[in-house]
Amino acid sequence: MKILIINNFNSENRLGGVEHYLYELIQYAEKNNSDYIFKWFGKENMKTNWVEKFYHKTITQEIIQEIESFQPDIIHCFSIGAPITPHFMKFAKSKGIPIVYSFRDYYYICPKNYMLNDKNEVLHKHESALECILHHQPKRNILFDTLLYSKQSYHKSIIKKHIDYFLTPSENLTQFVSIHFQKEGKTLANPILIEQNQNSKTEENYILFVGRLVPEKGALTLLKTFQNISKSFPNEQLWIVGDGNQSEELQDFAENNELKNVLFLGNKSREELQVIYANSKFSVVPSEYLEAYGNVILESLAFGKTVITSNLVGIKDEIEKNNVGLTYSYQNPKELEDKMIELITNSSLKSELENNIPNYLATKTFSKHFEDLVSVYEDLLIKNR
Repeated sequence: MKILIINNFNSENRLGGVEHYLYELIQYAEKNNSDYIFKWFGKENMKTNWVEKFYHKTITQEIIQEIESFQPDIIHCFSIGAPITPHFMKFAKSKGIPIVYSFRDYYYICPKNYMLNDKNEVLHKHESALECILHHQPKRNILFDTLLYSKQSYHKSIIKKHIDYFLTPSENLTQFVSIHFQKEGKTLANPILIEQNQNSKTEENYILFVGRLVPEKGALTLLKTFQNISKSFPNEQLWIVGDGNQSEELQDFAENNELKNVLFLGNKSREELQVIYANSKFSVVPSEYLEAYGNVILESLAFGKTVITSNLVGIKDEIEKNNVGLTYSYQNPKELEDKMIELITNSSLKSELENNIPNYLATKTFSKHFEDLVSVYEDLLIKNR
């Protein structure tokens, strides 16, 4: 079976979790199963004007040529919208090729993607264009937000018309997509994308944050919380791994408040990250927008390290159900502080959470994920005959 993967960015631009996942997916297929041949179509991290954001004619023609030459049995779309627009789908359907769409975030529910209104309330439905443009976060300006909504709505209508099946990593996102797209689909949770070492017994005095340094990831809230904690626990350290447009602001805050036990490490390779995870005390994921899943949580757990996460990550219910970490309300930094102190001081609780990790991760192997994924492909081909 031949599967054409279509994603905004190519394998040379592993900018985020989607690209890392696709790289691992293709590597796994090549090493373990020759019956499934994947080909990844994506572009470089390129700038586009607003006309191209609505319809990129050149790239659409490139994809059509790729479909004709590769002759896929299935097309599997991931993050598309710019620079890749969904107009190729009409051609694919004319050839009778089933299309699977993996929704990895809330963009095609709300183009602002945070799923928060200007009162910091989580959105439980999304119906009004005017409400979205004027009151959903983040807000730029009326013109930009109107164009963004128009683009998303236009692309959404094309996707809704042409896809055969959808996948999402969390039940909450699955419910939204089912309502908005009225298509058959299911939840297929993310697998572990980093080599596991659950037997890591080493532990240093640092708490870990891994992620993009942008406001919605909550690193500033974590810094302010850690500022309070360090007064009572001066030996504790906070290591921050990642980069982004908030990096300078975060470092200025740490310097201005004399937080000498906060280390900014920048971006790290997968190999370097493995060492950092293995020696950490626990990880904190203080997201302040509705995340579809939360891969860094799985990465921390892969090294036997428990986590504290806000209640906005898609994996929250799994964390609570399997008792492998702690959660807190994202608008309550005092609760975050209490949870962090609890893990610092309560070794028996920390051990209990860590002891539950292996059974939970047994359900997150790439082999199990791959088996579930290709069963979707096989079922679609049978229905399409």
